[in-house]
Amino acid sequence: MSKHVIIYMPRVGESEVQWAESDDNGRLTSGVEYSTLEEVAVQVEGRRVTLVLPADDVLLAETVVPGGSVARAQQAIPYALEEQLADDVDELHFALGAKGRDDSYPVAVISLQMMDMVTGQCQAAGLRPSRIVPETLALPQLEGSSPDIRAWTALLNDDQVVVRLDGNKGFATDPGMASIMLEGARAELAEEVTASLVIFRTDSARTLSVPDSVDVELRPCDHRLALYASGLAGSPHINLLQGVYNPKKNFDKTWQPWRWSMALAACLCVALFAGQWLDVMALQKQESVLDAQISEAFEQALPGSRMQRPRRQIQSALDEMGGTNSDGFTSRLSQIAASLATQPQTELKSIGYRNGRFDLDLNTDAVPTLDALKSELARRGSLAMSVQSANRENNVVRGRVRIE
Repeated sequence: MSKHVIIYMPRVGESEVQWAESDDNGRLTSGVEYSTLEEVAVQVEGRRVTLVLPADDVLLAETVVPGGSVARAQQAIPYALEEQLADDVDELHFALGAKGRDDSYPVAVISLQMMDMVTGQCQAAGLRPSRIVPETLALPQLEGSSPDIRAWTALLNDDQVVVRLDGNKGFATDPGMASIMLEGARAELAEEVTASLVIFRTDSARTLSVPDSVDVELRPCDHRLALYASGLAGSPHINLLQGVYNPKKNFDKTWQPWRWSMALAACLCVALFAGQWLDVMALQKQESVLDAQISEAFEQALPGSRMQRPRRQIQSALDEMGGTNSDGFTSRLSQIAASLATQPQTELKSIGYRNGRFDLDLNTDAVPTLDALKSELARRGSLAMSVQSANRENNVVRGRVRIE
């Protein structure tokens, strides 16, 4: 039986990695080694390889695409998630997990630039991983002792904590911010549901602050790769090697026995195409008429404007027209500015506005300052603030908040 090789890349773009071998039961069969990607490729040639990427580099999300096939979902999901993403969907790679019974799809999102960098590193090193998995989904998914208990998994290692929530959800942050993130995850559960967090620690001296609403169990862990081996062997995950990154298969040995069947299929396709050609031409004429009508209506509504995304442009114009009322854009922006003025230790780095929501990137001194800003906003009006992410770098807390 060929052994499974697990490689953890702490930083994308750097060659230093950690790796070990495991069996099909999720147990390490070798010690953890530290070397370059090139050195690993020489030693593991011909074996099944899983590459684990840092949790910070991959966003986990979930969306619903009613009915249809996986191929249709792959086309629709980027635009279904567009409102939740800061970057343009054309600059991102979307990998899908197994479809749920309610037509929901778990999705892992990573920038195309980073995915190109990872696959380029592997190609240059001569490494061909069969799976590339985000660190969050390499953690084992534990089962609750009863249906009303949600079992979560956390890895506390060095100055980072990685948490796997239900299914294919999770996040990574520093230990000081974990309590806020866990409290937010707990708030999404029903009141009668109990949240239970199992914390695996590579250093027994390290501690993690957890909300009182979450039950905690501490377990030791020799190395993060031991935990990944267990998770990859028995828990659902999402392979980022999809779409254009799916490894090319060797068709040279398989297509020849089917060449006559393929030729016949090609002839049938030509015949079907000929039969549908007139219908396509008619539809194209109808499309041209509709496009002309849309352009005419857009010009009447917004004369002199360049039409790009008509629906959004019209909606933005309507929102601006309604900005003079108490709930308008100007009023809400004024509330945000006044609230930020009460927190002089907080620096606004950037602000974005979309569909009535403000996304702010902030630098502040401590987590309580974010809570104070949230309270100030609530006092001034009907705006609500939620923390999307918070990480400490040096002596500064970098946070991303959403106000709506």
